[in-house]
Amino acid sequence: MSAESARRAKSSVWREPGLARLVVSISISQLGTAITGVALPIFLLDRFGLGLDFGLTLGIRLIPNIVLGTVVSEVVRRRDPRAVSVLASVVSALLAIAIPFTGALWQIQVLSFLIGLTTMFLAPARLALRTRVTPDGRELESNGLIVTAQRVASLLGPVVVGPTLAFGTISMLFFAEAATALIAAGLLLGPFPGPKDEPATTAGTAAPRLPKSPPGILRLLFLDNPRDLLSIIRGDGMVFGLTLTAFTYVFVVGMNSVFVPAFARIRFPEIDGMLGYLIAAMGLGGAVGGILAGRLTRFSPGLMYILGNVLEAVCWLLLLLAHQPPLAIGLLVAGGVLESVATAVYMAEVQARFTERELTHYYSMLLPTNDVFVLLGATVAGLLVAPGRLGVSVAVIAGVMAVPILLLTRSFFAPRPERTTAARTKGAVPAADAAG
Repeated sequence: MSAESARRAKSSVWREPGLARLVVSISISQLGTAITGVALPIFLLDRFGLGLDFGLTLGIRLIPNIVLGTVVSEVVRRRDPRAVSVLASVVSALLAIAIPFTGALWQIQVLSFLIGLTTMFLAPARLALRTRVTPDGRELESNGLIVTAQRVASLLGPVVVGPTLAFGTISMLFFAEAATALIAAGLLLGPFPGPKDEPATTAGTAAPRLPKSPPGILRLLFLDNPRDLLSIIRGDGMVFGLTLTAFTYVFVVGMNSVFVPAFARIRFPEIDGMLGYLIAAMGLGGAVGGILAGRLTRFSPGLMYILGNVLEAVCWLLLLLAHQPPLAIGLLVAGGVLESVATAVYMAEVQARFTERELTHYYSMLLPTNDVFVLLGATVAGLLVAPGRLGVSVAVIAGVMAVPILLLTRSFFAPRPERTTAARTKGAVPAADAAG
């Protein structure tokens, strides 16, 4: 290790150029998302009640990324991800302002769909920026910091909702999401670190050609992408296991987007703010878990990932026995801790194994499929969740979360490949260049 590398390893990762600004930007953006995550279910439940439409409306924002996410990520890969992130945040802010002025469910669904069209640019852009500001070898620390910031924001979101509803109107909450999106965009303006990829990685490489016809787009989405994704992950057992369990885990995320509001309404109908308390509990646990993940660098990441997911599944099972608010809140705090540790491990291990271009291509194929599973989860929950059927929902959540992890246990102990300069230069993502 060089003297410069040794010095940076001892210094606070927070001091890395651009990292603090990106973390704060992500955190503020997540704060707006967390506020809406509480406000929108309340808005829908009060006006339209519980049912399949409730789950579909919450999930409709994902449809644009499901259909166009791969193409969008290829566009991001050829543009400045910072500029893409700023523009998408501004447009989504303007659309969010219109939600409280709607009078029909279809209007909310149209606005959610349009917001999805803009926010589908954000994930690949911010993931590329995360790679730029993370020092090699300190991926778990950096991602632990980012996960902590996200979970703190998730904790603060419900805290903002309570006083706002007590002294104002629900419309103010949607204005708050717009304001946070604009602030998050502003924080990314100004000087920022450039790509880490070696110039040889992109030199002489033709820009990827995007399909220009609907059949070409369908072929890219449903034939080329699964094949390319499999070719990328099959040579690394850890990435293979992480990718497969990412699909099942986000299915649970989709279920929880419907289950948690319904659980709060069914189990604790006498407590108006119970949904906010439950979401805040997950945020509090997530913040603690993010901090904890950055301090667990000496432990096996595979073991942390397995325990994080399996023990979180146990917390969800125990939630069925929680008939008192403190117990339900405590279980979700514990679940949030475990979820954040597992998430930080996932992000760190995937990031450590790919260059920026490889990582962008990986997520360009992963994220649309993830959103398919999120939407499926929300739809399934909309069908399952009802008074007297909470046990079925909890069993499905816990089973989908834990069983795939246990079946793929051996994958999570595959060693991390060395990432030398030569290797980084060689990893030019040929599959991405052939995607068109």
